[in-house]
Amino acid sequence: MIWLRCRAGLRIGTGHAERCLTLAKAIQQENGKAGLILDQDAKSYNSRANTAGLPVQTMLPGEPLAAEAADYPDGPVVLDLSNPTLLDGLSDLVAALKAQDRPVALIEGLDHEAYNGAATPDLVITPYLGALPRDSAGWIGGGEYAVLGEEYATEPTPLEDRNSILMMMSGSDPWHLTETTLAAAKAFGKKLIVVIGGSIPEERARQIAAEADAIGARVAHAPSTLHPLFLQSRAALIGPGLVKYEAIATRTPPVIVSPGDQFVATQSAFVETGLAEVLSSTQPDFAEALKQSLYRALQSTPDWPAIIDGLGARRVARQLIARFGE
Repeated sequence: MIWLRCRAGLRIGTGHAERCLTLAKAIQQENGKAGLILDQDAKSYNSRANTAGLPVQTMLPGEPLAAEAADYPDGPVVLDLSNPTLLDGLSDLVAALKAQDRPVALIEGLDHEAYNGAATPDLVITPYLGALPRDSAGWIGGGEYAVLGEEYATEPTPLEDRNSILMMMSGSDPWHLTETTLAAAKAFGKKLIVVIGGSIPEERARQIAAEADAIGARVAHAPSTLHPLFLQSRAALIGPGLVKYEAIATRTPPVIVSPGDQFVATQSAFVETGLAEVLSSTQPDFAEALKQSLYRALQSTPDWPAIIDGLGARRVARQLIARFGE
């Protein structure tokens, strides 16, 4: 049994949990066995894992992070915890798991979310466009390993048959990008499909929905998948997280909104390959810059990399099973 550990909440966001849920399903599809280790308050993901027939163990977050190792179930562990709030303790957690003689894989981030700890995992996975190879046999990476749901492997609707603009900032959106971007994009109101993340507090979610309704936008609250919404959308306004890979897999031209310059560097591969424009929500001309970027996206038909094809989860699953067994 391969166990996948992630967190989801106001500070971490839901992208890591979505990825672990998708990867666990892919391990099952490759005839392996997988389970999830979730925080006790990740109730929606616990329910979705149960629906998928995945074993779940819940726990309180470790303080310090390495203390969690004592509570993990037996078997190999895949850590999806490369978040700036957790990086300082991640090496100690890897060391604690290695001390138990168990295989450890780590899904890392880019730039300031990359892993540089002293403890060495058996496998480091960098599932991002623009990933730089590590000098180690225990590494896989690149856009071909982007972990997406199997629905993203299907041929998308032609762009000329789409009319909407999908707006999805983050599952938790601690930066309030949803409100900032919604205000800047109000001229496109009737075209917008505004997704409200499932970890956004209820009162705030109601306020966002009211603001969206006031400009004629549609609202989607915590959908289980964004795939059908992407297939309706000619362009997308998205945050700096993993959703940009869903945009590329569905051939939807994205405009990425970053909560300040600290996240802009992690989007560089998309900018350099002409797949997206990136804006900072703190730049003085944000509203006008967003309007112009969105106009360009609505006219854009970029050359899309076939490597981001919705099959990355299966590729990662096969690597994990080959290295760690079923």
